[in-house]
Amino acid sequence: MKRTFVVLAAIATFGALWALGFYALNSNTVADARDVKARFGQAEALAGNTLSIIVWNLGYGGLGAGSDFVADGGEHMFPPSREAVRANVDFIADAVGREDADILVFQEIAHDGPVNYWVNLKGAVDEALAGRDSAFFADFLTRLMPWPIRLQHGQAIYSRYAIAQADVAPLPAEDSAIFGVKRRYASLIAQIPRESGGPGWSIASVHLAAFDEDAAVRTRQLRELLAWAQAEYARGQYVVLAGDWNFQIAETHFPHTTDERFLFWLFPFPQDALPEGWTLAADANIPSVRTNHQPYVAGENYVTAIDGFIVSPNVAVERVEAEDMGFAHTDHQPVRIRVRAR
Repeated sequence: MKRTFVVLAAIATFGALWALGFYALNSNTVADARDVKARFGQAEALAGNTLSIIVWNLGYGGLGAGSDFVADGGEHMFPPSREAVRANVDFIADAVGREDADILVFQEIAHDGPVNYWVNLKGAVDEALAGRDSAFFADFLTRLMPWPIRLQHGQAIYSRYAIAQADVAPLPAEDSAIFGVKRRYASLIAQIPRESGGPGWSIASVHLAAFDEDAAVRTRQLRELLAWAQAEYARGQYVVLAGDWNFQIAETHFPHTTDERFLFWLFPFPQDALPEGWTLAADANIPSVRTNHQPYVAGENYVTAIDGFIVSPNVAVERVEAEDMGFAHTDHQPVRIRVRAR
C-alpha cells in the first residue's frame, strides 16, 4: 500500500509540474530571434535594383475549397479528409516549385500536425524550394506536447538571393488562447544585402490578428510594425512589408450572398496609420481571400483583398497583381509585386 501511495504521489507531482510548465511555456507571447529557423548559404548575391515578391497565406494546407472553419462561423475545426489536405499540399508545392519570383513570403505554413492530418506542408515547400535561402518562425507552437498532437505553424520567407540575417519584430498579443496556447505575434524579417554594398532590402512577413474585438489589437500591431519599418527606412534600407493584413486593403465589390454576420472580422485599413510617402499596394480586381463560414462556392462566399504590400518611400512599385486560383486549395490567393530601389 505504501509503495502504491508513493507511486501515485510521484505521478501526481509529475502531472502538476508538467501542467505548470505547459502553462508557463505556452502562455509566453514574446517572440525572440532565437526561435527563427534559418537555412542560409543556398542563394546567390543580389546584384540588381529590382525584386519580384509573392505573398501567400497557405492556410496550413487544410483550407481548400471544401473546407469551412468554426472560428469564421463554420461548423468544422478540421479539414474534410486527409486526402483533401494531401491534394492541397501537392498543389501548393507544385505551384511554388514552378515559381520564378525572387522572394516568396508565406503565412500559415505548417509542419505536420492534427489540424492538417499530419501532412507536412512545411516539408513539402522546403523540398520544392530547396535551392533558396529561407527563414521560418513558428508564431503558433505547442511546447511540452508529443509529436501526434504537437502544432507548429507560422511564417516563412524563401529567397533566391542571399539572406544575411533573419530576425523578428515582436508585436502586441491577444489575450485569447487556442488549446491553452497563445500565439506569439511577430513579423519575420529577412535582411538581403546588395552585392555592391550600401543599403539593402528589409523584407518582412506580416500576419496581423484576425478576431480581435473592434480591430483594436491588429491596429496596435500595425502601428508598431510601421514604427519598426520607419526605423529601417531611416537607416537607408529598402523596406517591403508583405502579408495578410486582416484589414481590407483595397475597395472591392465582388458579388456574394454571404450574410453580414459572417463579416464580423472585416475592417477597412486605417489609412491614417500609413506614414507619409509610404505606399499600400494591392490588387482590387482579383480577390485574395474568401470567407470560411462555408465551403467555397463562387458568387456565394464573400471575397475581398486583405493580402498585399506596404513599401517605403525609396521603393517604387512597378506592378502588383493577384493570381486567381479559384480558391481551390487555399482560402487565400497569392499576390505578386515587382519593386525597384529608387
